[in-house]
Amino acid sequence: MSSSNNPFYELTSDIKGLLAIETFRENVSTTDFIEQISASVIEQTKLVDGNATAFDPKPFIRTFESVLEELQHLKTRVQEQCNELENNTQSAELEYKRNITDLHGAFDDVYRSYDSLESRIGDVGKTAIRIGEQLETIDKERSKASESRDIIEYFMEFQDGNTERLDSLRQGGEEGQLKTAIIGRRLSAVAKEVDNDKQATVAIEKFCESFEKEILEEFDKAYEEGDPRVMAHCAKVLFEFNGGASCVQTYVNQHEFFMSNMKIEEIDQVRDSEDNADLSNPNLLPPEVDTSLVKLYDDIRITVRREAGIISSVFPQPATVMQVLLQRIFAQSIQDHIELLLSRSKRYSHLAYLRTLASTHAETKRLIENLKFYCDKEASLKDAVDANGLVTSASPDETLDRCMDDLFVPYTEGDRYISKEIECLSELFGKIVSEFLSAMQRRKMTSTRNQSVLTRTLNQISSANSNILSPSVSSPALNEITQSPVTGANPFEKTSRGISSNIVTVDESGFTLLSSDAIMRILNIHAEAIIRCVELEDSQELIASLRKVYSVLVDFMGQKYLDIAMDETLDDLINNKEPELACFPVIKSSTEITRLMQKHFESAVLPLVVSIPSTHRDMLTLKNTFMATIERKVNIVLQKSIEGITYWLSELLGRQKKNDFKPKDEEVAMMSMGTQPCMQCVDFITRVYRSASTALQGKNFEAFLRRIGNAFHSMLLEHFKKFLVTPTGGLLVTKDIAKYQEVIRMFKLPGLDERFEMLRQLGNIFVVKPEILKSILSEGYLARLDPSVLYPYLEKRIDFKSAKLDRLLGIAMDDTTSTATHAAGSSATELNQNNSKNNKSQRRSLFVNDNEVLKDIMKNYTHNRDFLAAFNLS
Repeated sequence: MSSSNNPFYELTSDIKGLLAIETFRENVSTTDFIEQISASVIEQTKLVDGNATAFDPKPFIRTFESVLEELQHLKTRVQEQCNELENNTQSAELEYKRNITDLHGAFDDVYRSYDSLESRIGDVGKTAIRIGEQLETIDKERSKASESRDIIEYFMEFQDGNTERLDSLRQGGEEGQLKTAIIGRRLSAVAKEVDNDKQATVAIEKFCESFEKEILEEFDKAYEEGDPRVMAHCAKVLFEFNGGASCVQTYVNQHEFFMSNMKIEEIDQVRDSEDNADLSNPNLLPPEVDTSLVKLYDDIRITVRREAGIISSVFPQPATVMQVLLQRIFAQSIQDHIELLLSRSKRYSHLAYLRTLASTHAETKRLIENLKFYCDKEASLKDAVDANGLVTSASPDETLDRCMDDLFVPYTEGDRYISKEIECLSELFGKIVSEFLSAMQRRKMTSTRNQSVLTRTLNQISSANSNILSPSVSSPALNEITQSPVTGANPFEKTSRGISSNIVTVDESGFTLLSSDAIMRILNIHAEAIIRCVELEDSQELIASLRKVYSVLVDFMGQKYLDIAMDETLDDLINNKEPELACFPVIKSSTEITRLMQKHFESAVLPLVVSIPSTHRDMLTLKNTFMATIERKVNIVLQKSIEGITYWLSELLGRQKKNDFKPKDEEVAMMSMGTQPCMQCVDFITRVYRSASTALQGKNFEAFLRRIGNAFHSMLLEHFKKFLVTPTGGLLVTKDIAKYQEVIRMFKLPGLDERFEMLRQLGNIFVVKPEILKSILSEGYLARLDPSVLYPYLEKRIDFKSAKLDRLLGIAMDDTTSTATHAAGSSATELNQNNSKNNKSQRRSLFVNDNEVLKDIMKNYTHNRDFLAAFNLS
């Protein structure tokens, strides 16, 4: 820009416009900025040089140099402005801080001023309060002085016999009567303190009596007319006069509820209530509550609900009046009625008494809740307070709770209730169990066995409940326990005619048990007793009472019934040769009772004790000890029954005659179904199976049958080694085995079926001809046995020697003897010699170890030697 004549040295207005600060305030693209400057230079070049094609860079260089200079100047100006702004900002910030500091100081001054003002205002307020209290005291003193002056004037007028001023005030309407009541109360107080003027005292008393009588007459008239406004005025006047006691008594005494309730004919109706008979019958659900008590409580609900509103609107202190009314209702109506019901039921039975006590307690509790609700609806009845706000009497809720306690404490305090409950349970349970004990005692009358346990238990029940076994003194309703109809099928055997439904006879010897209906009656009676405990016992005493009640049930079910029944069963099993099958009904009864006791405990007892760990543990221990004892005795009975059954089977097999399998009459043998011992065994096993199937189930039943079947199988293996068998006798052997196999097939146990199938195949060796015997021995289970195992059975064939069957097995006696002599020097033959001394071979087929049936048989023997001994090989 050294020459001003060249237009390229001067910047155009467009380029100068681009070099302003506004161009760089936002994001600027350098490329766009250079393009805009270059475009202006290009346009000027075209105007000067025309269409010249040669590029001249000088205009661009000069223009960009000028732009750079301008940009440098612009940068300098911007920097100066920034510096100036920073200085201004710092100055403003310092000024702001100074202002804030000044304001803080000003605010502190204001706060201190307010604190000072508040303190001064508080002092003024305290002064005003003291002044007000002093003014109030002065006013009270002035009022007292004025009232005292009036009282003195009225008293002096009474001394002079002049009562006109007070009479005129008395006739001055409701307000005058209220003032007269206040003056009369104060005059009475003065007259009591002044003893030297009898005339004035007598005059004041006469005036007060006439005034009270007049107000009471107005109250009675308004009560009869149903005018609550006048009643409220009279009540207020009398409350100011003497506390209103006469007014309340008049209101309560003349109430129609007390005038009309419980007439003579109604009391007679209570004595002959239709619920009396059902109360003493434990087989029937107890009536919910006596009908006469329900009617009385309905009348009380109606009365209290109606009177709650009247009392609230009439009396200045309604809570006090309601308290008097409720106490009168409970003391005069409810208590007398409940005492009548309980005294009546006590003459019938303990059960009737306890049912009546529980039902009246529950119904009274519902009545209390209803009455509380009626009283709570009226806000004025919640608290009895005086004019100063002080509580003067109990609230209706407190009164009702106290009335409830007063009603039933005489019957439930201490152990009064629970002792009667235990006595009742012992009586009812004893009535049922004593029938079982008496029947078992009669069964033993002809026996020389020990009767001490039965007699002792029966005497305990009789001494605890002297009227249980004496029909002359027991109540008719209690005797219905043994006369109630039996519903449903009997779970045991059969019930003898003429015997109570509480017991059933389970065998021909007269062995008896309690029926399922009797067991359910006992549990239902106990459940009802628990319900009564929950209803009548305090929460702190409930747990201890439950334990006592549950102990009674455990005692009767365990020691007085099941223990004795199972001891009698064990006695029969030990002393009788043929086992009594009554053990199975006893086992079934024990199992069923255990199941019912568990269910009863879970539903009736557990919910009440589960929240208290220590009690829960104690009750569980009591229950589990009972069940463990029963289970242990059941196992003993089962073991003894198995021993008795196996013993009797061996006795029956022992009746087999020596010549049973050598019949003389072949035609009779051919027509026979089996030998007599066989038929007796089959009949006995069938009876055992049928009896056991009613008492045992599942794995227990299978284990029982398996033990019987295994023992019987072992007996039969030994049994058929003892008798010589003819061809016709062999047919009897197969018939016997077929009968045995048929009866064992009822057990439906595959393992036993295989054993007796082997026994059937073993029996076939007695009937086949010698020439086909070898083929029989090579088939089925017999082929898997060593010949030495079969030797004892083949030896019993009548043709064993004549047919030379020993040679068929390869163990002939002559061969074994010569072989032993010839090979005396050989160690191998020495072994054969030792084996041949007993004329039997000790070899066992390797298949014995592989055969499942034989392995199952071997499980019954401790050692292989015992297994071989079963086949007479040891």
